[in-house]
Amino acid sequence: MEQLIRLAIRGISLSQIQSGIYVLLLEEESGRIKLPIVIESLQAQSIASAIGKRDLSRSFTHDLFLTFSKVFHIRLKSVVIYKLVNGIFFSYILFERENKEHKIDSKTSDAVALAVRFQAPIYTTKEIFDKAGIYFENGFPENDNFEGEIENKASSPISFDKEKSEKDLEKMTERDLNALLNHAVVNECYELAARIKKELDRRE
Repeated sequence: MEQLIRLAIRGISLSQIQSGIYVLLLEEESGRIKLPIVIESLQAQSIASAIGKRDLSRSFTHDLFLTFSKVFHIRLKSVVIYKLVNGIFFSYILFERENKEHKIDSKTSDAVALAVRFQAPIYTTKEIFDKAGIYFENGFPENDNFEGEIENKASSPISFDKEKSEKDLEKMTERDLNALLNHAVVNECYELAARIKKELDRRE
């Protein structure tokens, strides 16, 4: 069985590219690798509610499922993000009832929303981290230090544009791409960060 990497929720932010879309940012234990996942507004609100970032007066379908599971003695053991195809993450939920395990495929955002409510661990594979993870050697960059980092790393001034196309990225040097990658994450443009990561991987 492939070794799994445990993830924690770093945060949720409004997409800087698509209206009404959010980005769920997961990270591994050291905090050096981030995994951005695009999710819809309803699931974003549900996850935020479960981790105490939103008004708890509103009830979500995930809350109903939690109540249902308690009544029928169903335990959610874990969530596993196991596949990535064309930018879409595939997940399954591992349940246990009467000492029998059951595995159910789920939309990743719904699976995470349930995992938070059940206080269950979230995992992914090394293969997915290699494909979509964003690595920071010294941890998560801070806004205070970023401008200096741009000046030191970039071969020329970089115009930060969240709408950069694939062709724009192809024309940039590797040094500038890495600087722009840090800038994208600091500004919570995780979709752009994922595209930059893809371009860097293509050059390896």
